[in-house]
Amino acid sequence: MSHARITLRRFSRDRRATVGAVVLGMLALVGIFAELLAAPAPLLVLGGGRVEIAPAIARPNDSPEDIDKRYGDAFVVWPVVRASPTAPTTAGPFAPSSTSHPLGTDEKGRDIFARVVYGARNALGLSLVAIFLSTVLGVFLGGLSGIRGGPSRTILVRLVEAVDSFPAVIIVALVWAIERQPSSLSLILAVAFVRWAEVARLVHAESMRAVAEDYALAARALGASRTRIFLRHALPNALGPVAVSSVFGVASVVLLDASLAFLEMTTPSNTASWGELLAQGARHPAALRLLAIPGMLLLATVGASYLLAEALREAMDPRAVRAPLP
Repeated sequence: MSHARITLRRFSRDRRATVGAVVLGMLALVGIFAELLAAPAPLLVLGGGRVEIAPAIARPNDSPEDIDKRYGDAFVVWPVVRASPTAPTTAGPFAPSSTSHPLGTDEKGRDIFARVVYGARNALGLSLVAIFLSTVLGVFLGGLSGIRGGPSRTILVRLVEAVDSFPAVIIVALVWAIERQPSSLSLILAVAFVRWAEVARLVHAESMRAVAEDYALAARALGASRTRIFLRHALPNALGPVAVSSVFGVASVVLLDASLAFLEMTTPSNTASWGELLAQGARHPAALRLLAIPGMLLLATVGASYLLAEALREAMDPRAVRAPLP
């Protein structure tokens, strides 16, 4: 049995991996299918000789009055909650839980359930894109310095040390201070700029170790290029630590996004965010749900990421893989 199959078997049998994957998978599904759970427009429209599917996606800026006028005589299927994450509702601020608003409304009269659902999309979407970009950049620069050596290696080491000396929140704050209109793209680029250093350090160390091994020296003697040695020998061994670091990174980016929103350092738009709900809860302690709901979701996201990362790290540990399988 190959090392990869043993690793996959151990990972799939780990209860921590199961719990982490289920929790993160459910949150991802909530974010992906947010319009099915909360939207001001119907999911399906039948009648009048036309069929429309998810008009909330096709026309997200329609007002409730326009929606009622357009689909008043047709057969419609509504989402679980008929509310927008950005538009105030008729219930008013701090409305209690009801059939129309299961979690009530926030200080601006917006539906909390809708903002929680779309907040899951924003949090996980931003973190996945940022981690992907930082991983690609870190693997490229770490592998380049590891196989080339010389001045490029020294430059990378000094650059990694310089990047690590700045907290991510400071980098994001500086980027948004420079921009006239902060955006989600700037957050992704700022996080990628900070996170790549950790990945590059891991790949760089594994590349330096691999090129000094006997099999790499033998491949070099047979005419293999440094790039081939990196791709065939160094990179596969570095994928394990990189994967674990990336899973940990998802949790750190979600917490960073929530922290920025809590400190009111995010964009001035009405973008749904768990951190923004926490900030409202801090301003209005009587509305306990504004603290409890996003707090539990953040705890679940970070806890599931750590469980998944720990299970992945242990499954990829060569010393654990050599032990007999149960």
